[in-house]
Amino acid sequence: MSNPQAFSGLEATASPRGSNVSNSVRLGKGNASTALSSATKIVTFDAMMQGSSSDLVVDVSDLDSTGTTAWSAGTIQVETATAAGTITGSGNAEVVVTAANVPGSPLTFSVAVESGDLPAAWAAKVRTALAADATLSQYFDVVDAGALPVIKLSSKPTLSHTIQGESVGAYPANDATLNVSLDNDTCTGITTAATSVDTIAGVASSGVYVPALDGNDFEGIATGGATDLYGIYIKNSTPAGGDAVFVTMGSIVVDYPLPAQGILQISDASGDLNLEDITITPETNDPSIVEVVIAAS
Repeated sequence: MSNPQAFSGLEATASPRGSNVSNSVRLGKGNASTALSSATKIVTFDAMMQGSSSDLVVDVSDLDSTGTTAWSAGTIQVETATAAGTITGSGNAEVVVTAANVPGSPLTFSVAVESGDLPAAWAAKVRTALAADATLSQYFDVVDAGALPVIKLSSKPTLSHTIQGESVGAYPANDATLNVSLDNDTCTGITTAATSVDTIAGVASSGVYVPALDGNDFEGIATGGATDLYGIYIKNSTPAGGDAVFVTMGSIVVDYPLPAQGILQISDASGDLNLEDITITPETNDPSIVEVVIAAS
């Protein structure tokens, strides 16, 4: 590792308002670099978090994540509606999808079907219509059922992020209101199915997914811990509009709210920053993503 340094700045450009005054002025401090010449190691990682009681604990002196809440991947919810009845009169089938978190729910679909369509055939047409809907497809995948006469929805992650080349998803809790109903609209022949089956109950993801820090190793290499701390960078990378995370560093900073896309950074060229543990906790049960960088020796 060479040339460790920290960057910081906060500035704006202003135009004077006085008479006969031209040009503009710069206010604040432009982007400046601080050489961290004695820093010998950089630890950098992303973490996925879900659950207001889930803690990402960075043991700064050991440069590991001992004490972090264990990650539970959760379970994808699957809902199944079964098609029955051969179409005896061409027209539209009526499909109603109800889901607690989908805007505009319940969503009603009119799907064109033809006389003579067997259940598997018109079920395939329903699946195509549901998969094409921009709103529904944000929240559910329509499962390819092949020749089976079923319409099956599986929940998508509320938030996903690529960590060390692996796509990690945070899944929502089971939605007891999720339902797919099937009926005739202008067609005839469908056997009404007002209620679908919760084939697999969803279980919310929880804890913290942080694979980079393992014991006293970072990506499989022993860090040796830290005796001097030169810089800390924490970013709440949750998409704009998402929830804050709370940052605590021993007794120095307690439950500092870092909003979505917010950055908290501190650096010291002499390496005299405090070595107390850093704990990061989500504001709510919704998923969050954080980026952490630590410069030490």
